[in-house]
Amino acid sequence: MRLHHIKYWVCALLLTTLVTACKEDEVTLGEGSVQLRVSVSDHVAVVSRAVDSDIYASMQTRIYSSKGLIRYYDAETPIPTTLNLASGAYHAFVLAGDSVPAAFNKPYYTGSTDFTVRGGETTSANVTCTVANTLATVAFDPSLDEVVSNYKVKIFTTSGELYFTQATVDSVGYYLFDNKEHNLAWTFEGEKLDGRSYTQSGVVENVSRATRYDFTFNFDPESAVTGGTFIDVKVNESTVDSTHNVVITQRPQIVGDKFNLSEPLYYETNNGSETSLWINAATRLKRAWISCDKLTALGFPADSVDLLGNDRDLIAGFQARGISCQHTYQEEKDLSNAKITLADGFVKSLPSDEYTFTIQAVDMSGKDNTATLSIVVSDAIVVTEEPERASIWARRATLLGTLVKATSEPLSFQYRQTGTDSWTSVPATLSGSSLSAEVTGLTPGVTYEYQAVAGSQASVKTATFTTESATALPNSSFENWQTLSKVMVLYGPGEEMFWDSGNHGSATMDKNVTSPDETYKHSGRYSVKLKSQFVGLGNWIGKFAAGNLFAGQYLRTDGTDGVLSFGRPFTSRPTKLKGYIKYNPGTVDYSSTSELAKGATDIGSIYIAIGDWSEPIEIRTKDKKLFDKNDEKIIAYGEWDLTGETQGTDGGLLEFEIPLDYRSLDRIPSYLVLVASASKYGDYFTGSSGSTMWIDDLELIYE
Repeated sequence: MRLHHIKYWVCALLLTTLVTACKEDEVTLGEGSVQLRVSVSDHVAVVSRAVDSDIYASMQTRIYSSKGLIRYYDAETPIPTTLNLASGAYHAFVLAGDSVPAAFNKPYYTGSTDFTVRGGETTSANVTCTVANTLATVAFDPSLDEVVSNYKVKIFTTSGELYFTQATVDSVGYYLFDNKEHNLAWTFEGEKLDGRSYTQSGVVENVSRATRYDFTFNFDPESAVTGGTFIDVKVNESTVDSTHNVVITQRPQIVGDKFNLSEPLYYETNNGSETSLWINAATRLKRAWISCDKLTALGFPADSVDLLGNDRDLIAGFQARGISCQHTYQEEKDLSNAKITLADGFVKSLPSDEYTFTIQAVDMSGKDNTATLSIVVSDAIVVTEEPERASIWARRATLLGTLVKATSEPLSFQYRQTGTDSWTSVPATLSGSSLSAEVTGLTPGVTYEYQAVAGSQASVKTATFTTESATALPNSSFENWQTLSKVMVLYGPGEEMFWDSGNHGSATMDKNVTSPDETYKHSGRYSVKLKSQFVGLGNWIGKFAAGNLFAGQYLRTDGTDGVLSFGRPFTSRPTKLKGYIKYNPGTVDYSSTSELAKGATDIGSIYIAIGDWSEPIEIRTKDKKLFDKNDEKIIAYGEWDLTGETQGTDGGLLEFEIPLDYRSLDRIPSYLVLVASASKYGDYFTGSSGSTMWIDDLELIYE
């Protein structure tokens, strides 16, 4: 069976940025730059097809140094025009699309490259993203209808499946394989004319990524007469080796006429000017809506209108007051252009205020787009800007503003809790026309408002933000316990589980490696005691188990190994983990790794991570699928390895703090991972049966 290996290049939407070397807390070799170009390349289609530009909206770019992930960009945080980097070696990784096991018409692309930033030099770095899927199509020969009805084909892997029917026969199936799987299986299902069901299956072995497998199913009367299968399955045997152009179909584009829509327009009272924007579409436009919640107060017949709609009287009412639209459709090119204009007289008449116009465009193919035009009318010297979400922490925030005209007046911000009367003022820092100030000492989980100020004149615009919650760790003093089927668990009756341990595995041998203890504690009645030990029958059937504690859940036991779920939902950003600890390490008497040999002193471990994972992390000790502290999803990380006995002073426990090192300041977490172990290499069944750790009063610190 010969397979299609068809190649073509998608030359589309080159993403270019200038990366400049700078000093980043280290000695550099001077300044340099790199041009990073990202494009998408396809290697699989038989004929040219349209690639929706939404694939680029899903594009994610990660840049790594020797320290790990240092930059992350996506549709919400695009790569800036100038990207400052220290001189050195870097790795760029780009992905786009849907990374699902199986889906119709949803490709997934990946690509990467290494580049080096050198002082005084410019380097070109190109990332070509290629399709990572294996593709499948199905064709049904009309001869099938002579012998079978209600037929369908399932093409599947161990992790995903798709059904091809008459309704989906024109679709392309995209499959993602892991490194262990290489087969694409199929099953034909239908009903014979006598009403009996018919099934036939097969497997295509050793399939390749970026390769399309075309299945054709037809009736084979000769084989049926001789007693064989009467459904014949073939793969097109022709080899195609050609290059195809790809049409980029985009939703309507909305752009400002000689201004950037992403930035507000600032006009002094009675001194505005005509303002226009363009809607450009790759086919005929169907609708062009404009709306603003202040239009009726300004004398308009409504707050919104479809300028391409059928309500001619409403459109005429908008035109009479200064909002109009000129639409041109080029039938021979199937292109549309619509110019929406806010007349000079209308803009000049706007009272001091902030006006937000929402523009929505829909074309005849159903593609749509929405944009916002913001106009600020004021005699103020400065204008308040909305804060960036990532700059809002639990106890601090960065306030933003813009200087709209030169002044010798002192620049500042004033802020207060929403609903209160008294303002607090802080000086502003001016960079170009941008104002900023960091305010500290805020209250977590509270909404604030602020204004930019020049002298005594405040901006007419007031921006608001809500500080992050200072989320605490549940049952962090480990006072609440119960025993369920011999397993000691770290939550009381009626409470939700937050912490878990390896007790679910060790309790099968009537041992709990994690338990409450009154011997050493900082407050309350208990601390949590993590006791490493051999768990089994005598000293010969069983395994070494580390005393452990983690935020998550013990899922199940696989043989003598555990399957765990690390992480609990979490959206706050602490700066430290604080707690009280006592650690007595023993001499390693069980070792299955070269990291720690028998006879060495055991090592205790505590680590904490927050990241933007989409789900908890599954840990499998049997397959050594363990937590990776270099995971690109980690936003902040901190760890402490205890290499000796602690010298406690407070009830025998030592106060400790683990700082969180933030690898990204522009991402918001979704999960928290926190793990403590009396034997760091317990996942490798390595450690000392004499190692014990006590922990009490864990606390997240917010600054």
